Amino acid sequence: MHIFLLFCIFGANFPPLDESEASRLSFAVDGRDSLGDGFAVLVENVRGVGGDFSPNNEVDAYPIYVDLIENPVKYRGGEFVISGVVEQQSPAPPPWDSVGEWFVRDSDGVPFMLYVVGETDIRAKADIVASTRFYKTVDLTGRDGNVRSFATFVTSSTCITVDELGSIVPLPLILVPIVVIGAMTVFLLSRIKPSRKLLPRHGSPHIDEVIDAVAAVSVDLPDDPADALALLHESAEELT
Repeated sequence: MHIFLLFCIFGANFPPLDESEASRLSFAVDGRDSLGDGFAVLVENVRGVGGDFSPNNEVDAYPIYVDLIENPVKYRGGEFVISGVVEQQSPAPPPWDSVGEWFVRDSDGVPFMLYVVGETDIRAKADIVASTRFYKTVDLTGRDGNVRSFATFVTSSTCITVDELGSIVPLPLILVPIVVIGAMTVFLLSRIKPSRKLLPRHGSPHIDEVIDAVAAVSVDLPDDPADALALLHESAEELT
């Protein structure tokens, strides 16, 4: 149904969770919008991790989202690569002063929460890719009154990169409308013919003009062709 998580191997993994940390994390309560002791475990785990990471492209995407929402205990603390657009940013509630609470939406429109440990200059509307640990699910009521479960993840600010391909409009897409507008302008200008002023005509009159002039004065032509031609010639000279 949805594939927005990549369950894969990282170039730089988070430190493994020891038995004590895993035990504390197991007490996280799904559905409740709270940051308890399990959250503290993940914050300490991701803090200070370097950001030189890259997902292994040879690992296939794992269609895990639905199963993650329905069975969050199974994936608690698991490592995931998430990607999406940062829709909103705000500080996490006290005492988590150094943690940011991000609302992110993936390419399919699915929202999730991302808690970011440490300072970052990434702002809203940025396309991001991040190495994270899964925390739990949170149930929130939408505007339609329906309750929906959302996944929440924890990461370090050093494990987030901006997806430049998603954030920057390619130059060819910028040039296309400019070229189209230019071509349309040239075409329209070529269709507009400059008005021509009527100039007085000089020279010998055309035979059609002579005939029209003769018809206008209603000259009776003689039956003899030679006499008729001579009369036409005389009439044309008078008109010119």
